[in-house]
Amino acid sequence: MEAASRHEFPFLEEVYSAEQPKIDFVFVHGLNPRGKDNHPFKTWTHENGIFWPRDYLPQDIPQARIFVYGYNATITNPQSMSTASVKDHANTLLNLLDLERSPQLNVRPTKIIFIGHSLGGLVIKQALLNAHEDPKYNSIRNNTSGLVFFGCPHRGTKGVELGKIAAKVARFVAKGHASNDLLDCLEHNSLFTRQMTSRFSHQLEDYRVISFVEGKEVFLGGAGPASVSHLVVDEESAVLGLPGQRETRLKLDADHSQMCKVGSRGPMYKLIKGNIKQIADQVLITEQGYIPQPSVSPHPAPPLPPRLPGNSSIPYPAAPTPQPTTKRVIGTLFTPVDNDPRSIKAAELKNNYRWDEARKLEYDIFNEHLRTIGPDHHSTLEIGYHLASIDLESGYLSKAAEWAGWVSSNSQRVFDKRHPLAMKAESLMGEILCHQGKGQEGESVCANVLARQQMTIGEDDLDTLDTRRRLAIAYGAVERRQEAVQTSERVTERLRELLGPNHIRVYASILDTADHMLSMRSHDTRALMVMRFSGEVDQLAQGATQIARELTDLLGPRHPLAIRALRLQGGSQMLDPDGITAASETFRRALANAEEELGADHPETMSIVALMGVMYASQGRSVAGLYGAPGQSNTQLATPWLSRYLTWAENRMGKGCPEVQSTLAMLGKLHMEAQKHVEAQAYYERVVEGCRENGAAVPQEVQTMLQLCRMHTRYIMPQRTSGGIQSLLSSFQRM
Repeated sequence: MEAASRHEFPFLEEVYSAEQPKIDFVFVHGLNPRGKDNHPFKTWTHENGIFWPRDYLPQDIPQARIFVYGYNATITNPQSMSTASVKDHANTLLNLLDLERSPQLNVRPTKIIFIGHSLGGLVIKQALLNAHEDPKYNSIRNNTSGLVFFGCPHRGTKGVELGKIAAKVARFVAKGHASNDLLDCLEHNSLFTRQMTSRFSHQLEDYRVISFVEGKEVFLGGAGPASVSHLVVDEESAVLGLPGQRETRLKLDADHSQMCKVGSRGPMYKLIKGNIKQIADQVLITEQGYIPQPSVSPHPAPPLPPRLPGNSSIPYPAAPTPQPTTKRVIGTLFTPVDNDPRSIKAAELKNNYRWDEARKLEYDIFNEHLRTIGPDHHSTLEIGYHLASIDLESGYLSKAAEWAGWVSSNSQRVFDKRHPLAMKAESLMGEILCHQGKGQEGESVCANVLARQQMTIGEDDLDTLDTRRRLAIAYGAVERRQEAVQTSERVTERLRELLGPNHIRVYASILDTADHMLSMRSHDTRALMVMRFSGEVDQLAQGATQIARELTDLLGPRHPLAIRALRLQGGSQMLDPDGITAASETFRRALANAEEELGADHPETMSIVALMGVMYASQGRSVAGLYGAPGQSNTQLATPWLSRYLTWAENRMGKGCPEVQSTLAMLGKLHMEAQKHVEAQAYYERVVEGCRENGAAVPQEVQTMLQLCRMHTRYIMPQRTSGGIQSLLSSFQRM
């Protein structure tokens, strides 16, 4: 601590750093009443010498890097007072922090939690406003996850302006000796104006906030009956008033000066540390795939929200090398929006693919937000984004498009086009467009969003990587399947480097890549023939089998990712003409697990049903006798499976979506080959109807097959007109 007195203002000193830090803590002091150089440290130091940011916090959050910001906040000595404004101090903080956080190649930026005492909280708020407006510091603003305020005067109370409250704080800390110039500045609201407060309120929705309130009055002056003793910053001014779970408000049994000093690991430190650690652990779970570990302190912290199960991905077809130690999957795909028990439960349901139950919870929260804080609030819009995502996962494409469009347009209006929520909502809309059969439009949307995200939140932000994943889907939708595979592989590699090979997002991304590879092989007949004779089909099937086994071992056979992996294993086996027996067995196992765990109408269940139909339709009569009666044709075996999927897909996705169109075309072709022309014609006519509803061109093959069907059915179906042979001939001539 003595070394601190040798510092010259301004400075940003690192007092602790983990070997590979994941969170930066930045401590910012308030006004300096005595002009001491060590005030930036003394603010957080108990009279017994305990400097808790260095002496205690690293033991409880060992993944941290801890900074103390020092600036000239002297208010009693005109000779030593700085002429710098709060905005200047805030800009200096940003500059010094930016220098410490210089980006390193292939290293994900650490998240930031700012901790401020008294008017230091206003410096933090000003810094975040400046960072929002200056592209150079956008990364600091975008990577800030938490704000912790100790007795910070956020707003005026009972008709008293914020400036007058700030001046009162200055008088208290200076014990009546503050500069008149400073008091005039404070009292006229030049420190943090109403306009600045309004602008900052939009940013607050991106952060978790803790507001500590002083619980003891302080003696300000006088004697006997004339003595004055009251709170420096009362509770109404010391809280931001955020709705729901976004702001934690806690009263400490200490006065304004002592509330940020702790002399032991007693109840006061437990309260402070426990709540800060709760934010830190949530950040680590969300951004780094970290699983929180118990504090090394013998005194346990307050209980954390339960960790959520997850589902996700790694590169394909090569499976991870088995490790000698027991592997385990870390992280989650979905994290709670806040600490609301309903949000925590909704995230848990989504991690287990329970879309219908999750939708009900999220919709209840949305309606509550709509009623209490309005449609333009960040929390309301964010819940709308989650509802759009749930409907997409469930296959309700029209509903998903409505939600995504609403969130995208409103978030752009309320914030701006480069706001993280606005960008990820637009990115989601791009994916929805691809599933609706509008691949070129979806690709354009995803590519534009990706460019914006790369410039604002960075290449390695999880939202950016999610948009790149969606771009791979778009490439597949426009028949650029090789690019889809390459893009998906790139996403997997970056996720592995950022989150580690055992993160569930990495496993999910591996399965995404496998999906693209299977799609590419099955759509390219020439490449498939080469693969069959070169042994690549066997290699693909072996890789898929290994991944399925690993996920089954790690997650259990009924986990949604394990079921999906089993489905992809069956899909790879299906590419081999001699692999139908193995594929059939694999699909049956996957279907049994899916129906029992997820339900008969779950999207994953129906994906298996569709593939079984495709398998029987494409393998010819070789399947007869396996699961059907001897002599059954592929049409008889495939039709029940394809019809089951078709009914489900039409109800959820709409008649014009590619999945419905391709299923109808396949059923039409099967019945045409079986010379069931009436049934075939009905299927092809439904394809035409869907294309017209979707504004798409009818494929030439469908037009040709429909004409052939009509030629046959005109001979075998009774005519409604009485034109005899002349009518039949004229009808034939019109074709």
